[in-house]
Amino acid sequence: MHDAAEPAVIGIDVGGTKVAAGRVVGARALEIAERPTDLRSPEALLDGIEAAARETIERSGPVDAVGLGVPSQIEFARGMVVASVNIPLEGVALRDELGGRLGTPVYVDNDANCAALAEAQFTDDAPAQSLVMLTLGTGVGGGLVIGGRIFRGSSGLGAELGHMVVDANGPECPGACPNRGCLEALCSGTALERAATAFAAANPTSWLGQLAADRGGRVKGGDVVEAAREGDGDARALLHDLAVWLGVGIASFINVFEPEHVVIGGGLSAAADLFLAAAEAEARARALPALAERARISVARAGNDAGVIGAGLLAAQELRPTGDTADLKAREEVG
Repeated sequence: MHDAAEPAVIGIDVGGTKVAAGRVVGARALEIAERPTDLRSPEALLDGIEAAARETIERSGPVDAVGLGVPSQIEFARGMVVASVNIPLEGVALRDELGGRLGTPVYVDNDANCAALAEAQFTDDAPAQSLVMLTLGTGVGGGLVIGGRIFRGSSGLGAELGHMVVDANGPECPGACPNRGCLEALCSGTALERAATAFAAANPTSWLGQLAADRGGRVKGGDVVEAAREGDGDARALLHDLAVWLGVGIASFINVFEPEHVVIGGGLSAAADLFLAAAEAEARARALPALAERARISVARAGNDAGVIGAGLLAAQELRPTGDTADLKAREEVG
């Protein structure tokens, strides 16, 4: 239920194809406005973000702050985009640029961090105080919630969970990572496509091999999922391989962070029924038992609005002092 004392915030989620903005009340996104993501230039993209924000503000009233999630590496204190592979924002001081346009405080973070904060509101014991989220899509993103707040490292660039290595001699990372054998190289949609295409080339008479022959030699991740649902053993084996590496990664996150929850989201999570049980079994077999028994592993629940909800929650949290700070101020006033 919405508390009248809650700050009025909107969250904005910037994706590769669309920008979505919404008024965030509790763990709900209302009055959502969407715009196509204009990738022609930083200025064009900022115009689209501003337009979506203004539409939501016009519908729902003035706001105290805006939260913004972008698929980029963010220096959090300055709201500066340090690196951005797929959208033209590298080097842009987003916090200042958008704050100046809208005349309100703006807080900027990585989109996976925002999604993790949203997911913490949708667990059975919500709000979760300790949660690891992995997003399996074209790449592998991730976010950490510790003590109910986003953990992002010393400057905001940390918690790149998808680039944790699980196989030192594994394939090269398909993303902006100089490493090999990281989760993105083994558990992403791109990794599944690479493995399936290689299998099809080596086994031309297989179902996947024949599919590749009809599609110019390529097998997409969605093709593997579809074939697995139809009962193809080779496709299921490829998803099992993905599950094993995912389980190795989850085991390490359980050992390091001792989370209450490990949540799997992203486009591939729609096929979680084909691989998550195997990943969980692998993780529980590898993690320290005392830690593993406390962790619940599940599919993300926040849905398509997770990015908007998380960005709005980020803004609301940043407007409020932490409990420790509030307690300290109270003690100082009494003293």
